[in-house]
Amino acid sequence: MEQRRQKRLAVGYKAEIVCSGKHYEGVIENLSSTGVNILINPAEPETGFMTGKTIELKFEPCPGETVSLMCKVMWHRKTAPHNLSARLGLEFIDPQWDQCSCII
Repeated sequence: MEQRRQKRLAVGYKAEIVCSGKHYEGVIENLSSTGVNILINPAEPETGFMTGKTIELKFEPCPGETVSLMCKVMWHRKTAPHNLSARLGLEFIDPQWDQCSCII
């Protein structure tokens, strides 16, 4: 079994990703103190979410509390069977968890 560096929480938060001026809707499937795994639909071409690219992630973990974090794309994979959606692995860049009252 794979050992993770950080504990992950399965959450299901709706999310917005801002990448190169474009906005994408997604769902955060799991979250840790250092990063997230997000399912987005529709899938963006591989060049849109290149490994190492910096993007903005916005989500609302509690009603009325929006979190906006800069992230680095760690990986990007289209999902089977039809490649209509994609999964992104993002690492947070300097997360300010002390400003968020309801997670981690």
